[in-house]
Amino acid sequence: KFLASGDEPPPMHTGVSTVADRYKIPYVTSTGPIEPWAAMRAEVEGNWEYTWATGLFAIVTPAEKGDFRDKPGYTIVDTWQAMLDLYGNQTNKRVAVFAADDSDGVGWYGLFPEYLEKQGYNVYGEENKVGLAPLETTDFTSIIEQWKNYGCEILWGNAPAPFVGTLLRQCASLGFKPKMVSIGRAPLFYEDIESWGGDLPLGVGCEIWWDPSLQDSPGISGTTPQSLAEKWSKETGKPLNRGIGPGYRSIQVLADAIKRAGTLDGTKVNAALADTDLMTIGHRVKFDQNHFSRGPLVFGQWQKSGGKWVCPVVFSRHDFIKATADPIFPIPYQ
Repeated sequence: KFLASGDEPPPMHTGVSTVADRYKIPYVTSTGPIEPWAAMRAEVEGNWEYTWATGLFAIVTPAEKGDFRDKPGYTIVDTWQAMLDLYGNQTNKRVAVFAADDSDGVGWYGLFPEYLEKQGYNVYGEENKVGLAPLETTDFTSIIEQWKNYGCEILWGNAPAPFVGTLLRQCASLGFKPKMVSIGRAPLFYEDIESWGGDLPLGVGCEIWWDPSLQDSPGISGTTPQSLAEKWSKETGKPLNRGIGPGYRSIQVLADAIKRAGTLDGTKVNAALADTDLMTIGHRVKFDQNHFSRGPLVFGQWQKSGGKWVCPVVFSRHDFIKATADPIFPIPYQ
């Protein structure tokens, strides 16, 4: 017996990983970021010995020295930093930050404001946790007014899509128009940003952890990132869902481990997973001591193309993922 899944946030794996350890069932998944994942593993007996995360990324924690991923392009901060490097000097460097108070958001809020301050940016209200709000918040008026009064021209945040949709609608109605917007989680999927309405998604940036433009990223039996995306669109009639990449990668890694183990014995397959070093449809997978394999990150922005919303790569630090559109700055509010 084996378990595999696509991309879910760390808290969703606790039950499955516990059962996988109990019955010695290898579980290959995709999750991130590594910071909450590693913290959760450290708190459980056995450290989820049978769970392996084929991605996705780190927030600020660099890879170990000597690791092939110990360079820019493997953390969210250095990926988002690209926009600051390009356009930060064309702002007043005053930043509004927000996050939902779930585990992902709290972890993000504890790391990003400090990072921005070290880069010479002025983060509004960090000491009072301005912008860190309960998931069920429906009125952001007081927070937005504080950002406006401080003159914030950059907006960074991390929250689920409904939370962000409400926030952005209220920003628009109150006349808060930051020049640059980078948000984690909320803008990753077409269905989510479309629900915000109007042109609210325009120029909203986010980290991208899988894209059809990936090169040197082979799937099974000749499948490529591009052909996988085309098959998805043809069979579902829906816009690209980036989750198909991590989901496919989990199956690919598990199949490779079974092949190398030469058996269906769970203990031996688990040992083979530890030795994984495989080029996949999500690029190279190699697990660290946390049973985690961080993947490459690039930066994308939502734009209109032919009247439809798309999120092309606008900045990449990797030679195997090319930018396919120019960045938007400043955001052209209507």
